[in-house]
Amino acid sequence: MDEAIGELSLKCDASDSRRALYLLSGPSKKISMDMVRDIGGHLKMIAPEAVIRGGDYPREKDLLEVTVILSELTDVAKIMSYFTKTIELISVAKKEEGKERGHRELDVDFKDIPSLL
Repeated sequence: MDEAIGELSLKCDASDSRRALYLLSGPSKKISMDMVRDIGGHLKMIAPEAVIRGGDYPREKDLLEVTVILSELTDVAKIMSYFTKTIELISVAKKEEGKERGHRELDVDFKDIPSLL
């Protein structure tokens, strides 16, 4: 589990996630329900606010692997910078586009961008 968390594609703190998914894969002879439950418990310790889903995927490959997906991250600098840049771009676009067309049309264009404020 720790290795899977360490290899996430985005540097983040697992405790900042609100949802998590884990999958234990490997030979069915090596996977036990206790192992699945223990991994889920470990993930709950490092992501206490997350709703956790998990399971197992038996396969022939003779290697145990854990896959983790974290979502609804609340405090990630990279994501916050994307939202900050988006808000800045919206502001510039409103100023430029507002001259050519009404603000109502522009507001409709940007309605699907969520606010983190």
